[in-house]
Amino acid sequence: MKTLNYFTNLRGTLFSIVFILQIFTFNYSDAQKLYSDKGQVFDFKSLKQNKASIIVFFDPECPICQKYTKNLTEMDNKYSKEGIEIYVIYPFKMLEAKSLSEFREEFKFDLPIIYDPKRKLLKKLKANYSPEVFLLNNKRKTLYHGAIDNWFYGLGRNRAVPTEFYLLDAINAFKNNQNIKVKYVEPVGCML
Repeated sequence: MKTLNYFTNLRGTLFSIVFILQIFTFNYSDAQKLYSDKGQVFDFKSLKQNKASIIVFFDPECPICQKYTKNLTEMDNKYSKEGIEIYVIYPFKMLEAKSLSEFREEFKFDLPIIYDPKRKLLKKLKANYSPEVFLLNNKRKTLYHGAIDNWFYGLGRNRAVPTEFYLLDAINAFKNNQNIKVKYVEPVGCML
């Protein structure tokens, strides 16, 4: 009888452990998901479905980010057709609906803004500025990160037009199966 009780208790304990692990696993995987202001779900693991991904850490209140809204929209229109997706990440709590709407209207910026309030993606990629870009292959390996181009060379200091295009050069090298010569350029922007 003791042996039967022992196995019954052991089975109950194992069932409890498995149940708790399932709950933990469900919550953990759900915690990896981020949500955009448009209700879309972003999961870092799903990036492997893209040919490549561009992650942009972005703050609508950052004047430098505001200047890049047109560039990001143009890149999205061009590269999404080629399987290279752009993800705009806001590493803070949700933006106020009115200010976000005003930002979208003023800058004609329609890309979804993905919230990373716990800054998990920011920490994972070790981002420090907005805007700061990361070009990742479909294995989620960083191929290039840093500045988009050399338009800004200091806070409040910029050229009339950029003369070096770090992100575009990296994308073109990637698309042509060439080595990416410049893998990092320190970004200029607002500290995150």
